[in-house]
Amino acid sequence: MSEKWVQTWGQAHSALSFFYYPPCPKTYRMVVSSAISGKMIRLELSNEYAVNDVKIGALTVANCDENGSFCGTYKALTVNGQTSFIIKKGEIVKTDPVDFSVEVDGYFCVSAYVEEGALRSGNLIDNVGLITAKGNVTAQQSVVNERRPRDTVREIASKVLGMYFHKPIPLFQSVELLNETGATAITVFGDSISQQGYWTNAFTERIRKEYNGRYSVINKSIMGNRIRLDFSPRFIAKGLFGISGLNRLQRDVLNYDDTEYVVFALGTNDFLQYGTISAPRSEKPTAKQALDAVVSVSDRLQEKGKKMIVFNVLHFGSTPDSNAEKVAILKEYNRLLEENKGKFYAVYDQASLCLNPEKPDCSKDEYLGRDKLHPNKKGGQVVADAIDLGLFR
Repeated sequence: MSEKWVQTWGQAHSALSFFYYPPCPKTYRMVVSSAISGKMIRLELSNEYAVNDVKIGALTVANCDENGSFCGTYKALTVNGQTSFIIKKGEIVKTDPVDFSVEVDGYFCVSAYVEEGALRSGNLIDNVGLITAKGNVTAQQSVVNERRPRDTVREIASKVLGMYFHKPIPLFQSVELLNETGATAITVFGDSISQQGYWTNAFTERIRKEYNGRYSVINKSIMGNRIRLDFSPRFIAKGLFGISGLNRLQRDVLNYDDTEYVVFALGTNDFLQYGTISAPRSEKPTAKQALDAVVSVSDRLQEKGKKMIVFNVLHFGSTPDSNAEKVAILKEYNRLLEENKGKFYAVYDQASLCLNPEKPDCSKDEYLGRDKLHPNKKGGQVVADAIDLGLFR
């Protein structure tokens, strides 16, 4: 088979807002369990949502154990041949390829020493490990994580809001391997329901067992993200919810030739956010507007030979921001998706799967977290287990 660059890990960047990392000479070591093999590696580093330039003093990669301790020697990564470089605010850079062997299910780590600048661009994603330590320890075999006060704030926010906020992963945007076995990527393109990892991680585990070495599952979901509209400037955490699905499709999916399937799981926030502190009532959508936007995404993907599996929207009638009008729009959208399923590779009816028969506007409480919107681990497993893996055969 021919050689091809394939993502083994990636994320969609938005503004980290109050989750950001203040300026401090610090090493960020990301630990990845690879679903695919490769003989070379390259990275994308993003400073897209920063207000300052960032200086990278050193960047290394090494095979490691699950705790991020080197197994053997490390290799230096460069940008335009330089081991130390500046990433300007708003800029995305790609490292030079380097020979580096990774086996299926093997662990490796990338370590970036951020010498200057705050890290404000990234995501709160839960499918990799992140170790942070002061100073340049990119060449150190084992690194002990240094907890920061903001971790406590994040954990308290998770309890108060009833939603799991993961440790933010800054700077890193994608990790690609030069693969020789015909592997491709499945990209999950969603909002916080996908971002928090309960169904996506369970789905990833199923894919890795069923198609060992064949697919990597790349979670490019952003909390609060909408299909049609960017984040509302009225929201206090400006930029955290990211630009719209329509506007980020090129950056997060179409820029990568490796993506074979796209699992599209947006829509909840289009119908639920308007008229709240997150977005004004004037941003109320119609079900038809949402459907037309999803069809346009599918058309763009099909032009590039990519297949789109659309998730309909879980019922959210138990949430504080819900009302009869919003529930009606959701139901109409789900109905239109079913009627127009021929426009997509597949439509997955998670809403019926999780429906509470005693409260037809709601999902089952046993599947939901405290906020009555996001699935808990049980709900995530139910959604993941019912996905037909034959779609990816």
